[in-house]
Amino acid sequence: MGSLRWWYEALVRGFGGYACDPGSGGCTYDSKKGQSSICLACQLFGCTGYARRFRLVVEGGGDGGRLKEVRLKNPGTKKHLGWRIPSKLAGHITLNLDPMQPSGLDIYDKASIYYTIRLIERYGALGAKTSHGQGVVKVIDWSGLPIEMEADAWTKAMKSRPANDETNSQPPPNMGDFIGGTATLDDSVTSKPEWWSPIPLNGLGQFFHGTSPSWIASAPAVRVHLRSWLRFSQNFPDFTGNLISNRHRLMGSIQDPVNPKGSDIFVTHLYKDNDQWHMRVFGNIPRNGTAVDQGLRNLLKDKKRLGSEIKSALGGIPVSVDLYPADIVSLFSERKGGTHE
Repeated sequence: MGSLRWWYEALVRGFGGYACDPGSGGCTYDSKKGQSSICLACQLFGCTGYARRFRLVVEGGGDGGRLKEVRLKNPGTKKHLGWRIPSKLAGHITLNLDPMQPSGLDIYDKASIYYTIRLIERYGALGAKTSHGQGVVKVIDWSGLPIEMEADAWTKAMKSRPANDETNSQPPPNMGDFIGGTATLDDSVTSKPEWWSPIPLNGLGQFFHGTSPSWIASAPAVRVHLRSWLRFSQNFPDFTGNLISNRHRLMGSIQDPVNPKGSDIFVTHLYKDNDQWHMRVFGNIPRNGTAVDQGLRNLLKDKKRLGSEIKSALGGIPVSVDLYPADIVSLFSERKGGTHE
């Protein structure tokens, strides 16, 4: 539920609306002002004095299994502790959306949930630890969520609904700043036995025990490579500030245990879909941010450069990159891929 709300909040902000931060207090419903007293996200997911519009029941999937350790082959430091990754990341689940009101969900609420999940399915990740590689989903049956509102009508309805219109604090997740791409591995490589062996991580084989895998726990290798890329000032010729603080801001840090910083960059594990291997790299990087932000955006909107960096991170396995659409409206179109400004 928290993941769905996070994506929906980013959508609301991307279309110019206000979405509060529940972690910092959030909205409080005022019966005299009605819905104009709370943000659009709280109108769907609830807040103090206003009930959530639906209950989410998740069936199937099971647990993540025993945590297994993955380490860099050449960490370069004795302090390297590796990563502990659930042994089971794949499974079928059913999401049941039960209305909390006798009148049920209206067509706008249904459309809001539908377009949020569809966006996640195409370009994002759902659930916990998405910055660690988990959460790629594929919807195989939409029949339980009939849609009666096209994307254009839904976005117009969103902008016209009465709602709290405060100013978003900066920098919250905003789909207007969303950028990234899907990398597809070369079939001539992935058709060979143990093709994943060049990935510079020890412990990959323990996740599938010699069987044909459906996913490879590769995200740490790519995240380490991106962290390294953010260390070099030549990638940001116009920047004169502190690269270390910007790197921690973008990639996350636990150096301050009281106020840890989550990652703004998301890298999925390699996953298999229709006999092809893919991975996603994406994030909400401010268009008007620092020179480091601009440098990272330039990397994520250049399919050749991004493909080269991912190839290097995977130990030389060739990839091609399909960039995400450059504007928020195009994210909901039926076409796949896209180009950036």
